[in-house]
Amino acid sequence: MADFDYKKMRDYVSADPEVTKLREKRSTSWKRIDTLKQAARENIEKMHGLYLAKTAVMEKVQYEPAGESADEVLSEITGQCSDCWNSDWSNSLDVIFDGQLGCSLVIANLGKQIHKLSEDIQLINGCLDTLETELQKQFREQFYKDQQTNTEVEL
Repeated sequence: MADFDYKKMRDYVSADPEVTKLREKRSTSWKRIDTLKQAARENIEKMHGLYLAKTAVMEKVQYEPAGESADEVLSEITGQCSDCWNSDWSNSLDVIFDGQLGCSLVIANLGKQIHKLSEDIQLINGCLDTLETELQKQFREQFYKDQQTNTEVEL
């Protein structure tokens, strides 16, 4: 009587086209998750850059009047009065906020996609477990059936 060969059983299970298809789909999903996570990291870095820009803008906006000499210097350098200058900086603050908001929406959508792919992977894992268990059972049944047939032939 021959010993049970686990390697042959693994090869039998791995050769099944449905198992191969599910494993490839799972691998593709993991790669897609990695890509989405990288995109999310990039958007988080953009948000941080926009935060730093917003901080710089906030430092430029003055809440107290600068004085007449500062108005003259500002007018000489920019061609704008201090009220116009403050208005421009305030507008740029709104633009930066809009950029941050856009990045947060992108990150949220990427998070949803990652979550969906994770759920798909869990379903694939469940299907693979069930399918592999069934194929192993078939292999064992066939092995023991063959063993019984060989024993009968020898007698």
